[in-house]
Amino acid sequence: MASIFNALNIGYSGLKTSQIAIDTTGHNIANAENPDYTRQRVVIAPNTPLDTTPGDIGLGAKITEIVRIHDEFVYKRLKSASGNNEYTSYRQDVLDELSTYFPEIDKNGIYSTLSDYYDAWSNFSKNSDDSSLKIDLAQKSRTFTETIRNTRDQLVSLQNSMEEQLKVAVDEINRIGQQIADLNVRINNDETGGGNANDLRDQRDKLELALSKLVDITVSKGDLRSDTTVDRNLVESTDAYHLSIGGSSFVDGSTYHPIVLDKAGDGSTFSNVYYQRQDYVKFDITNYLQGGKVGAILSLRGSDYDADQGKFLDGDIQQAIDNLDSFSSSLIRYTNNIYASHATDRMIGNVPVEPARPIENSGLHIDTEGSFNLRIYDADGNVVAERAVSLQNRTFQDVVDRINDPTVDDNNDNTTTNDVDDFVNAYFDGEGNFAIDLNAGLADQGYRFAIEEADPENPTLFAGALGLERFFDGSDAETVTLNRSLDENPTRIAGNTAPVAGDNTLANRMVQLQFDKIDFYVGGGEEPYSTDTLSGFFRMSVTDVAEKTNAAHTAAETSDALLTAVVDEFDSISKVDLDEELTNLMKYQTGYSASAKVITTIDQMIETLLGIKQ
Repeated sequence: MASIFNALNIGYSGLKTSQIAIDTTGHNIANAENPDYTRQRVVIAPNTPLDTTPGDIGLGAKITEIVRIHDEFVYKRLKSASGNNEYTSYRQDVLDELSTYFPEIDKNGIYSTLSDYYDAWSNFSKNSDDSSLKIDLAQKSRTFTETIRNTRDQLVSLQNSMEEQLKVAVDEINRIGQQIADLNVRINNDETGGGNANDLRDQRDKLELALSKLVDITVSKGDLRSDTTVDRNLVESTDAYHLSIGGSSFVDGSTYHPIVLDKAGDGSTFSNVYYQRQDYVKFDITNYLQGGKVGAILSLRGSDYDADQGKFLDGDIQQAIDNLDSFSSSLIRYTNNIYASHATDRMIGNVPVEPARPIENSGLHIDTEGSFNLRIYDADGNVVAERAVSLQNRTFQDVVDRINDPTVDDNNDNTTTNDVDDFVNAYFDGEGNFAIDLNAGLADQGYRFAIEEADPENPTLFAGALGLERFFDGSDAETVTLNRSLDENPTRIAGNTAPVAGDNTLANRMVQLQFDKIDFYVGGGEEPYSTDTLSGFFRMSVTDVAEKTNAAHTAAETSDALLTAVVDEFDSISKVDLDEELTNLMKYQTGYSASAKVITTIDQMIETLLGIKQ
């Protein structure tokens, strides 16, 4: 049977309920500007009534739970959109920087110095004996090769900076992982009695969102539950928790498994990302990491490292480096091949070879279907002997033997003292470099020799690939320089093939090279990546960077718009609305005052009862 004291307890329950509701509303208002806070709401339900006749008598109200208005499905979209936005924005920033290394529109990049370089050859071809033109050509060559090297250094520096930022990102990922694992312990402890650790879940969501900006993550939080009686947008997870990165378990409840960096290969300055188990066994997950800042870093720096080549096989920056190396390598090879037609008294290569190795298996991009001619000049520039050297199915030793073969009658005159082998000797030096020398005493008599392609339209590139007579030293964009001897004394630069004044054949061939379509090999490939002019291939490489940069801008703009839409949707559900909270505050304040009035009324009733007794 209900008593007057039950009525007093009803008033008290109203006060308590209103007080908690006001506390929760105040908590919402205090965190209105906190971007990581999810608004909370009290769930009020009646106490179990007294079952009487003629009907149940209510016993007031109680707070069954305090929930946060959180939609896990929308939150997942927020994490995905945030990760994608970080990925596209980071790529945009780095590709913007990358594009500044090819400032061709400012007329001060590689393309501009390439044009100046060939202009110098054109001027030189008009008078190949003019020392001032040789000095000008040397200076233009220095500027050209220095610009190539500096550009490559900038690319490598940018790639190295990606490595440093990867290390920082991995450290942050591990720190966040540990914090999430620690939070899971606190959440489980707080919710063991049936409550909701709302603020702790907000902290965990904040860390998840930060982690998704670093790398693509997959999170499983057990079964999801919704409660439309509280809010139609309420979709919350249960207490189970599992987070994986690259398909590997990163946080499993309160257990945290770090990811670590280790060298991508022996002697490499770059690192791969590994998942480390509790027994310290590591698994390479580099190629499984997608999205976020780390995914962008790997897409730019490269993720597939080839230990044999000592470089990445992918990555936008690596491709730019490979293209520049390919440009420089072909420039060096074809230029030096032409320069080997200059009559000289000695040739010695700078690329060691194995004498017994078949030329076609050397990896030097020599066309073994053709042949070259070794030509001997006298002091007047007359050809006194010439020998064809075929490269088909030949080893390097076979080439040496062919040049030194005393049984060949080059002039078809049955004379054994005026053939090529009577003037020169081919051999391998102590380091394995292919070399050809004039025989003793012939240089003083004015004899010289040169290598001429049998088919200039389809050169073998034997001399250029081995660096037998070099205008350029080096092998790629990192090492390309004007030949040291020519750099020290530019007057040694030759524009002639025959050893006579006034011959500008070689210089004209150099001028023509800028218009010839030549082969470019990228990334250590055995087949040509492209056949184009030097300027055409370089423009293609620059265009590739420009197109990637434009694509990155488009992707970033799209992801910005998507993120904005998702953030608006998420905020409409979970962000604090001050107008709504102030309305609730007045409602609960009124409820509190009304409950207080109930208690006051009951107090007066009790006094009345006590007065009757007196």
